[in-house]
Amino acid sequence: MKRIDIVRQLVADLLDDHQYFQRIETLLSAQRQAIISFTPSQLESHTEQLMEHYRHIHQHAQQRIRGLQQLSLSADQHGMRQLLDGLAPAAQQHLLTIWRDLPTQLQRCQHANNANQQLLEMQHSLFIEWLPETDPAAWLYHPDSLG
Repeated sequence: MKRIDIVRQLVADLLDDHQYFQRIETLLSAQRQAIISFTPSQLESHTEQLMEHYRHIHQHAQQRIRGLQQLSLSADQHGMRQLLDGLAPAAQQHLLTIWRDLPTQLQRCQHANNANQQLLEMQHSLFIEWLPETDPAAWLYHPDSLG
């Protein structure tokens, strides 16, 4: 693969990742609403979409490592910064801004994901508390206890 093609692919993946993180934030918010409203079909749909986006971001990260190595740059943030610094000024500033924003996007997604996890754990513990531990007949909502 030619150097220019590798650079184009790295830039395209960076732009895609920026969009994926935006979609992930939106999906995590929708996932939270599905958890709160207890709509399993929506929750499943959002989770499937999230997993697909996570796969794409992971693939791009792997491709970024290979691409930077093929360009004889370090396969880390410094190598990516070197790559972006070498681009034409018209594209450089925009792409540097996106590159610098990715960790912030990631943190927002992690925070939203952790909040969703806490909500699921709270719901789970409530359901466990409501279910009978040993004797189903002793359970408040057991049909035999309704008289």
